[in-house]
Amino acid sequence: MMVLLVLLIGAQFFLGCGIAVRLQAVRTTYSLIGLSMLIGLGVSSFVPFIVQFSGLPIVASTVIGGVVGLAILSVFSLRSKKERLPFWAGRNDLAISLYEIPFLIVWLYLLFISVWKCNWFPNTTFDTIVGPDLLARFAVQEQTLVSSVFTKHLPNVSVFSNQPFYAPFTAMQQIMYLLATEQTGVFAFGKLWLTLLVFSFGLFLYADMRERIHPVLAGTLVTILAFAPELFAYTFLVQTDWANAAFFASGVILFQRYVETGQNGSFWSITLLLALACWTRTETIFFVPIGAMILVIKRIRVNPTDAIKQSAIFMLVCLLPVLFWNYGFLRTYMPLPINAHLGAFRWVETDYLTRLLRIVQNMNDRVVFHASYWNYTVPIFLSLSLLNLFIFRDKRGLTVLVWIVGVYVLFAMILQHVEGANIQYTFRRGFFKLLFLMCFYLSTTSLFRWLSIRLVVWEKTQTVKPAD
Repeated sequence: MMVLLVLLIGAQFFLGCGIAVRLQAVRTTYSLIGLSMLIGLGVSSFVPFIVQFSGLPIVASTVIGGVVGLAILSVFSLRSKKERLPFWAGRNDLAISLYEIPFLIVWLYLLFISVWKCNWFPNTTFDTIVGPDLLARFAVQEQTLVSSVFTKHLPNVSVFSNQPFYAPFTAMQQIMYLLATEQTGVFAFGKLWLTLLVFSFGLFLYADMRERIHPVLAGTLVTILAFAPELFAYTFLVQTDWANAAFFASGVILFQRYVETGQNGSFWSITLLLALACWTRTETIFFVPIGAMILVIKRIRVNPTDAIKQSAIFMLVCLLPVLFWNYGFLRTYMPLPINAHLGAFRWVETDYLTRLLRIVQNMNDRVVFHASYWNYTVPIFLSLSLLNLFIFRDKRGLTVLVWIVGVYVLFAMILQHVEGANIQYTFRRGFFKLLFLMCFYLSTTSLFRWLSIRLVVWEKTQTVKPAD
């Protein structure tokens, strides 16, 4: 059991590492480690479909063997590009400072609780029991993705749930980790992937902010996120939302780097990560036009044709996983049950603006400013953002702010027009994306750069000079 588990985790890491290095997406070792595991988790989730379409059974040898095969190809493609790896190039950026240790202790304590609750207990949430975990268990039992859940159960139930038709990333990870653990031992419930995803994204987020601002400030921002009760709870409750927020926020973080540097590799990295975000939750495709719009605005004056082409490629690649799952697999490879009504839109013909404003008010009252969900994260973000704009009045991090406002506005539109979308679940869990972006935005501001400079100056004044 442990051999298969270690083999799967290692294969996912090296699969992602090969892709991240080839794209030259990051500049530090910690960023590379975190991003490698994130990309590996995302890309490997397509392997069960490859196995299914090849006519092979969904078993450990085919699925895990497929991930290992892709990892070998990914690493083999780098045989002549060793200089791109920071730790192969002789860089020494793994050292941590003494003042980072208290943060690490707090994070490791919270991570220990999360790992224990995630892996020791079975899935208990309704959405998971009737959705991803149900699909995964029957796929493993019947050795096919087109299991009796789709062919026998759903067509005959009296109360229909659309959870089995949610974007497949979570279900595919459950399948792979149930196969790797053989459903025995400490990790029998197949949820270890969620722990790996939380750790990887946390490392990547902290490493990126640590590049921009003083480690004490970066550590403080990550700690504020870690103490958000609702966000922490979903580090051990298997759902689609934490993974979606992690991929989405990682894409926006690299998007900001692309805006700052213009590196072509960063463009393909953000395209991949936001496509994976769409692979984890379908409605994410509605947020992709924000990035396409920014790409056009940033490059239209330099090269209009290239700006439009790049934006179109970005949109198309993000659309592919949505089309594949919702139309290629569900409606073509496996016909939907007759009682399934997915993706229905609701048209509002009267009092459009009044209803929209009511939705926005409810979003704020029931989610955004609900302290029991997020503690003081939102007030801290608003206060520091206003202080930054008032004192410095610059445009640093403006792109991230556009993403935050754009996602918020589009969520209101989704709640207005998409059947089944609601504030209590859809927006509350979708708000994870905005929390990550709020803290990342603060790390890009002039206020935090100024504070970082002051901390560095203070450190130098506190340095004790050796005696003569």
